[in-house]
Amino acid sequence: MNIEPANLFQLASQRLQWLSDRQRVVSENVANADVSGYRARDVQSFESYLEKGREAGLSPDADVIEVESSWGQDLTGNNVVLEEQMVLAADTAGQYRIASNLYGKAQQMILAVATGR
Repeated sequence: MNIEPANLFQLASQRLQWLSDRQRVVSENVANADVSGYRARDVQSFESYLEKGREAGLSPDADVIEVESSWGQDLTGNNVVLEEQMVLAADTAGQYRIASNLYGKAQQMILAVATGR
């Protein structure tokens, strides 16, 4: 992955947006867990999201992709496994907390430097 100098706040904001998009997709998977033929989805990797944003020059929505569940599928072809989705939701929530805490700490650090405290 090509890392260019990036604004910390812009990168954190993009990470938070990507995580928000991912949480939305996971919640849609859970909501459709009993719909015949529904296929589980996820968002593109964060690296792909950043690359797409660099090319477009803005913070785009994350691309939604269909994923295969390693946990199986039911007889109707629905491959949403609630346990797997709960693991993804918890992982995404943890990453969101970490990113938002880092964003807040960076803001506090700049404020401390600017005010001399």
